[in-house]
Amino acid sequence: MIKQETITQIRDRASIVEVVSDYVTLKKAGRNYMGLCPFHSEKTPSFTVSEEKHIFHCFGCNAGGGVFQFLMRIDQLSFPEALERLAKRYGIVIEQSERGSAARQAGERETLYRIKERAAANYEKVLASHAEGKWARDYLKNRGV
Repeated sequence: MIKQETITQIRDRASIVEVVSDYVTLKKAGRNYMGLCPFHSEKTPSFTVSEEKHIFHCFGCNAGGGVFQFLMRIDQLSFPEALERLAKRYGIVIEQSERGSAARQAGERETLYRIKERAAANYEKVLASHAEGKWARDYLKNRGV
């Protein structure tokens, strides 16, 4: 288990603008930074990053959160994986307690869950809109589903 003080230290030391800039081209707009949202397609910037508040928000798709949530969403990481990545980037040592292996197992379960979610979303997409799913759509329609 990672101590709350370590999590706070990582959050405070990590620059959300630096981390997001690895994925998105940001331009200064007053106190904040603006760019195109990496989570959906858009032509005009609706993605805002606030260094002061340590948050990001997209007014187009309503994605938002802090630096941990950004990394978790953009790279499909678990919370412990995002913590480890930021700790390594900013030179912070994470001391694992005896329950660290439980957190690692939870991270592995989370990764498997995300893989299953992506597979289900892919099958749903094929069923809903691809030619390969027409037979299944017709079958379900005839069954009243």
